[in-house]
Amino acid sequence: MTQGDFSIMIHNVSGSNFLAFGSFYDEPVSTDPFHLISRLQLVHTKSVDQLYSYPCEIHLELTQGIASLLVGSSPRLEELKTFPIHHYVKLKPNTYFNLIVHSEEIVCNLITPNVHPTAVKLAVPYLYQPFFSPFNVLEIFDSYVSQVTEFHFRSTVHDYYELFYVIDGSLTLNMAGDSRTIEENDLIICGPHQPYPRQISSDTFCNYLTVVFDMGNAERIHFLGQTFSCSESIRSALDKLIAQSLSHSYYTQTLMLCYLQEVITQLMQLTDTLLQPHSTPTSQQNFQNDLLQQILAYMNKKVAEPMTVEEICHKFFISRSSLQSLFKAHLHTSPKNYLINIKLQKSKELIQENRHTISEIAYLLGFSSIHYFSRLFKKYYNMSPSEYAKQVSEMNKSEALSPPQTECYNERSE
Repeated sequence: MTQGDFSIMIHNVSGSNFLAFGSFYDEPVSTDPFHLISRLQLVHTKSVDQLYSYPCEIHLELTQGIASLLVGSSPRLEELKTFPIHHYVKLKPNTYFNLIVHSEEIVCNLITPNVHPTAVKLAVPYLYQPFFSPFNVLEIFDSYVSQVTEFHFRSTVHDYYELFYVIDGSLTLNMAGDSRTIEENDLIICGPHQPYPRQISSDTFCNYLTVVFDMGNAERIHFLGQTFSCSESIRSALDKLIAQSLSHSYYTQTLMLCYLQEVITQLMQLTDTLLQPHSTPTSQQNFQNDLLQQILAYMNKKVAEPMTVEEICHKFFISRSSLQSLFKAHLHTSPKNYLINIKLQKSKELIQENRHTISEIAYLLGFSSIHYFSRLFKKYYNMSPSEYAKQVSEMNKSEALSPPQTECYNERSE
């Protein structure tokens, strides 16, 4: 498992599920009557690599910043939980804990009797992952509803995205030589840098919405050029977007951005279901293949950097379960095993280059410790990294000492 390669659900500290570990209170504890020691803790780091446990009750009083409590009855990863800290917290004896910083820093009073804690190293460090939007609609340049019959429109090339939503009738788009007809209630988002000529036949009426916009982090959008039949919730968001486009209130543009963001987010959720392990039509299969190739290219490009499965999920806006299904269906392995495999292959290359120590290689590739790296290396290659380095060194010496091979030939008599 590579660094930070596990996640923990966040719970409510005031809920009943926290009672196994302690309780909360609102007024600061007085240390004098109980001979307690108050230690002021200033914490900056967002990575937690060890837990602490006291043989007695302790108090945590957060006075500045935002943090969560990582806590468990044992230090095993699968038993740990996180709780946001909104109150002062009292922990039961022998409870394992640490603080996870959300803000730039936190200030916390740790109040205990005069005893020393037990410190336990985590098998894998916990790294705080803030919530963020994987993409964002930056600006809407144009939005209009067209109600037309029999026309042909040759659009210009620009750097932005175009959404087409057919309210009524049908519309034909020419996409890189491929003629695509979208029917009533269909939606398609087209990418930048190419024209999309539109036409409506003489016997057809079409009422459709066009939105021209720009996005940030658009590389995570994997469904450009795909046609979708809109669900009721997507259609509702589009109806609100259309209504706002006809309005002229102070908040019109803000609401239009919100509704467009909602539409694209729901399309992402919809494409996520296409990755589930069931029989898929050709178009969905092609979508899976393209996405997998993008993910593999990214993993191989970043193999010499610390990288986690969570990072890949965030990068490509895909759930962990869908990523697992995608790898299992196409590669017959898990993303974690594939990542470990390419990292170990890269480690052999780095050992052969002889520019880094074994410890440095383990750190460069994001392994939680040299011991974990060595165990995996031996499991895969039946020798430790140091044994492999020695083997490479001996082979290089042998090649250096070997006399050059010369080609012998007999001159032919004239």
